[in-house]
Amino acid sequence: MREVNCYMCGASLRTLLFKQRGRDPYLEIVFGPSKIVDLCWYVCDRCGFVYRSPILDEAEMAKLYSNYEADVFKDCDPDEYFDKIVAIPDADSENVQKTIWLGDILREHIHNQAIHSLSVLDVGCGGGTLLHTMCEKLSFGELCAVELNKAYADLAKRRLNADVRNQKYEPGLFNKSFDLVVCAKVLEHVIDPEPFLSALAEDLAEDGLLFVEVPDVSDMYTLPPDHERFYIPHVYYFSCSTLGVMLGSVGLKVLSNRNVVTHRGRSYLQIVARRGGPSEPPLPPYDHPTQLAEHVSRFQPRISGKKIV
Repeated sequence: MREVNCYMCGASLRTLLFKQRGRDPYLEIVFGPSKIVDLCWYVCDRCGFVYRSPILDEAEMAKLYSNYEADVFKDCDPDEYFDKIVAIPDADSENVQKTIWLGDILREHIHNQAIHSLSVLDVGCGGGTLLHTMCEKLSFGELCAVELNKAYADLAKRRLNADVRNQKYEPGLFNKSFDLVVCAKVLEHVIDPEPFLSALAEDLAEDGLLFVEVPDVSDMYTLPPDHERFYIPHVYYFSCSTLGVMLGSVGLKVLSNRNVVTHRGRSYLQIVARRGGPSEPPLPPYDHPTQLAEHVSRFQPRISGKKIV
């Protein structure tokens, strides 16, 4: 494992938000049950970006993801899982609600093209339930997807009328551009997210839209420090400000955003962006680091708010 500074601005001055507590099963995949290390979440004092340190090095990350959720369907049938997710009533379905929101944005910003003709790429599609719901509600055209986990990819291949690739994502994989690129619950896992976002932008058609969903930074002061949201696979926490700046750095401009809280109390940031980022990006701080630390300290006053140089 290695210590890191702020990814956004490179600053080393930071404030400890809290130390992760409890057993982290993903850490055990890499090191076994005997590994003991302080896993800390920080806010950068210069720009307000939230990140963990230490993080896994490249070899450790490769070991984690070669075994990540490999037995995801050990206790259930994959098709039963799929059917259960897509059968959730519309009013209770997270996938349906985000699809409705996205559909409204598409109707506003996709010009001279019918939604049912749009080509869609889902990067990190999981078992394909979100793409299934989007296609069912919005009647998209050509569907493509990428999923690293073989069990999920096999399920998506079986249940979607789509070109699903079980491999690591890279731009140009399908030799075409897309009207909509979807990246849900992936970016928080990516050690170097700017090149990843740049790759997503490369796969967009000229007027294409990018939909990104990540855990929202408000989880920091609503969830306990032993919550699975803070396990080692999650490297960063984004706000609309910090993700907006990162998207701008790769030439994408935020068109719409919202924060949602699920029935399990998890907060998500959803953003739709397209080409045309700011020519002069805003100066840090993008978020107010002291304010965030104060929010967290009210939730866990004994372990947060410590200055680290």
